[in-house]
Amino acid sequence: MRKVFFVLFCFLSLVGFSQSTFVYPSLYVEYDSAVMFKNLNLIPVKRTDSSEIIFQQNNQSFYSLKTALKKGWVKIKERGNYMVDNINVLIIENNSNETIFIRSGEMVTGGRQDRVIAADTILLPGKKEYTIPVYCIEESRWSEHERKFSYGGNAASGLQKIIDSVHNQKKLWEEIRRLLVLNNQTSSSSYATLLSNHKIADSTSAYIKYFLQQFSKRDSSIVGIIASTGNKILGADVFLNEGLFYQTLPELLNKYCIEAILNGTPASSVHQREQAYANEMLDEKTQPNFLHKKGKRIFYKGKLIQITGY
Repeated sequence: MRKVFFVLFCFLSLVGFSQSTFVYPSLYVEYDSAVMFKNLNLIPVKRTDSSEIIFQQNNQSFYSLKTALKKGWVKIKERGNYMVDNINVLIIENNSNETIFIRSGEMVTGGRQDRVIAADTILLPGKKEYTIPVYCIEESRWSEHERKFSYGGNAASGLQKIIDSVHNQKKLWEEIRRLLVLNNQTSSSSYATLLSNHKIADSTSAYIKYFLQQFSKRDSSIVGIIASTGNKILGADVFLNEGLFYQTLPELLNKYCIEAILNGTPASSVHQREQAYANEMLDEKTQPNFLHKKGKRIFYKGKLIQITGY
């Protein structure tokens, strides 16, 4: 079977049209409509004119890894038996006729040890095998027998920043060890097990439920969010259109809610830091350098469909 390695690398060279849709004045940040719950503050980003944003708004659908695993569309397996050679890759087979978007920071549990996806990857329709880069999030386990992989949710935004910008397994383990100690979960080395802790899982569900309810009441022109906790910016995600935003919203909420629970402080209604951050990210002159240092771009079929800031 032919193996395909297809990762959406975030190139700096862009088509002018695509770039122009991700800067002021095509976008504006609605600070007055910020949604706050406990440690998390989410500020909507809206598009001023979507008339030129075609991108098959009603026809293009990316299914999530969670959905694909639930429906049995994909199969995930280890590349081999040897730890040193195979710890940082998995084989994923798309057996469906659907397009599946796997995002960096998504976790899969089982196998010979739990992993987190290390790069945004699109699985095209058709029976093909993809070699996917991953990091280990369970330092102490390498099982003799491979267990079936299951969907493990999303890593918090802080951990995703390490995955996307630091690219270092040791740094990832160091952060996981810190979180395990901080939350008195040292009996296990698994980050996924930490997030499944009853208290953390219940808090995450409460956060996500609240924000989903709030965003369901908003108009459909929202294409992104800026997330913060206390006086700290957690990141931002902005999409080409509202369809892609709402399609991805559950995963976005998951990573930001977990970060707010694990490392957050009470949300603030003062938005000076968020405004400075947004201006740097969305200004045409400063955006390229901003994304080069602390962000990424995601493309599909040559079109820019998402920018992310850390």
